[in-house]
Amino acid sequence: MKRGIDVSAYQGRIDWEKVKPYIDFAIIRCGFGNNLYSQDDVYFERNARLCEELKIPYGVYLFSDATTLDDARSEVNHTLRLIKDKKLEYPVFLDVESRKQMALRKDKLIEIVKYYCDEMEKNGYYVGIYSSLNRFRSNLDSRELDPYDKWVAYWADKFDVDITAGMWQNTSYDEISGIDGRVDGDVAFYDYPKIIRDKGLNHLDNYKYKVGDTIYVSGDIYDTSSADNIKTNVCDKKSRIEEIIRGAKAPYRICEGYVKEESIYRKEN
Repeated sequence: MKRGIDVSAYQGRIDWEKVKPYIDFAIIRCGFGNNLYSQDDVYFERNARLCEELKIPYGVYLFSDATTLDDARSEVNHTLRLIKDKKLEYPVFLDVESRKQMALRKDKLIEIVKYYCDEMEKNGYYVGIYSSLNRFRSNLDSRELDPYDKWVAYWADKFDVDITAGMWQNTSYDEISGIDGRVDGDVAFYDYPKIIRDKGLNHLDNYKYKVGDTIYVSGDIYDTSSADNIKTNVCDKKSRIEEIIRGAKAPYRICEGYVKEESIYRKEN
């Protein structure tokens, strides 16, 4: 387990050098609601920049206020605008807890949340959902949301609940040197940096394709990712990316072997 915090403009100007010894990761609010500059978190750029400079692994969350699919689309664009050049080693979470959303019909809320998550995945990001334990048991209780990791707010000493979670917000009363006042404390049950890198997500290595993509290959297929020996040469071979070997000459593993990016393309529908 890794221990971290989640922060927003409410924590003000954080001294990340003082904070670093006490945490393994941070989840930073990038903004809230629709794609308006006035709804960017005013400390997001500073928080993200300092986490990267100090090598503190971090992810982000967007506080959702969406009540329609148009709103959800705008929130996707809002998130993408803010994180496009960021090195996220933890997921992108959608914070689902606004009163307006809780007043929606359950099926409508699920549709909105699922749309956001699907679109973020299509853009190559590891995505999850944040809410309280009670909301995951009620408004957000749906098999349609099972594919996405849950970040559960449950302020207790043990996570002895019936929800499968990737992260647990276990307190809202952490006190850490470098932050004035209280801050939320979190526990990550998964090794997100490894998972995200192994899957080639969050654009950490700037790979054009990701694990699971259906692609076509025209060129050499190698025995190993070091591209020492050509196994075969193909033209217009349909395949699927099974793994990405970071830093390798032929980083994309398919069932037939390993290929370079220049040998891969997609066919237009």
